[in-house]
Amino acid sequence: MEGGFNEPYSEGVCELKISKSRFLAQVKVCRAEAEVRSQLKVICDKHKQASHNCWAYRLGADSVTEYYSDDGEPAGTAGKPILGSISRQNLTNTLVVVTRYFGGIKLGVRGLIEAYGSTATEAIRMSGIVQRIVKFTYKIVTSYERIKSLNRLISQLGATEEDVCWYYGEKVDIVCSLPRISTSYFESVLEEMRNTGQLFTWEKITD
Repeated sequence: MEGGFNEPYSEGVCELKISKSRFLAQVKVCRAEAEVRSQLKVICDKHKQASHNCWAYRLGADSVTEYYSDDGEPAGTAGKPILGSISRQNLTNTLVVVTRYFGGIKLGVRGLIEAYGSTATEAIRMSGIVQRIVKFTYKIVTSYERIKSLNRLISQLGATEEDVCWYYGEKVDIVCSLPRISTSYFESVLEEMRNTGQLFTWEKITD
């Protein structure tokens, strides 16, 4: 996911009635497995009377981790199509749980795949999708004379006003976040400035 990644814009809920069964899909933004476990516990506790609470998740901006559970439905008929709905939208940091309240009519393998997949897909559609930009954060110590040139450089490389903090003392400390696509060039300029005495130190403080 070079430069950015897609997440749900908001948490979404979708309910469909299919052959008398009630399918309830919930989309949650989770950025760590601990968040997934916490959200799963809340949802499964709330719907503990349901026939099944099936789910899938994808996490990570670079190295993606994904997993799914059929929660007692025939293998491959629930968790896998839910995961497929997430993957087709190229989403990450996403948990989708589809709860089923059995209505008395068996759907068969194909019917289950379509029911779980379509409910998850509709919930994702209702959530919307937003692109997040991967950013790295730097701390720079420089002199007052270099404020204008560094501010211009940082702005040109994609930082917004919210991405930059200035701390004034004997020297000037700058903490700024830049899109990953700009960081290789930025680091080379910082190193050149340090080597020529135009700034005191710099370091990357997030990876």
